[in-house]
Amino acid sequence: MVSNSVALMHGNREIKMSEDFHLLIVEDDKTIASAMAAVAIELGYQVRFAETLDEAKGVTATTLPELVILDRMLADGSEGLDYIAWLDALEGKRPGILVASRLTSVSDHVLGLEAGADDYINKPFDPKELRARLRAVARRVETNRAPASVLIFDTLELRKLSGQALINNSPLDLRPQSFALLNAIAERQGEWVSRKALWHEVWTDYKNLPPQDTVINTAISRLRRVLSKAECAPEIVSEDFGYRLVRCD
Repeated sequence: MVSNSVALMHGNREIKMSEDFHLLIVEDDKTIASAMAAVAIELGYQVRFAETLDEAKGVTATTLPELVILDRMLADGSEGLDYIAWLDALEGKRPGILVASRLTSVSDHVLGLEAGADDYINKPFDPKELRARLRAVARRVETNRAPASVLIFDTLELRKLSGQALINNSPLDLRPQSFALLNAIAERQGEWVSRKALWHEVWTDYKNLPPQDTVINTAISRLRRVLSKAECAPEIVSEDFGYRLVRCD
């Protein structure tokens, strides 16, 4: 994106950038927040700030951001992941969320992704890595914002209006649920999607239930079997916290 104007005003909690893509920085360290904002400015985003969970809720209620950089240990002593839980309780579209935290263990990463974050970066971070991760999350957000009816990942093509999936132009025999599952994973364009997110996006009739591991595992296994029969299909890889697609070698 190309920004139309730039006006850095951290004291007023806002940096005016492009007109239609908002990024919220939930961070109580002003030096780190400014470093994050500098990267966001390069990418052309309109940036707003919050230092506490309540401030983040207030900013979100005013203008729903497309992207959020979320610290976990906030100035009011709250856990930043509670912001994600608050978003889950709202109706409608959700922003892409990148957690940036000094809590850097594998279990911390798993907790953040299971809570619904799209990605997790350790602090301190390299600005180049932050830029790359923001762009990756933004690609998923842009996919959700655009009214496109076709999604393409490597050799995979998903035609959403007809519910048809193709590998190298050859159709796959997928049940509607398998198509929805593949679409939910492919929308991330190779980024991780948590089991919790999959459950809420695919099993919409049961969104009030916690993710059912047996149901998800069975559906993933069925989808993998179909993909394995196609030549050079993307592969679904998994970790404890979720799934992603990798390109055909």
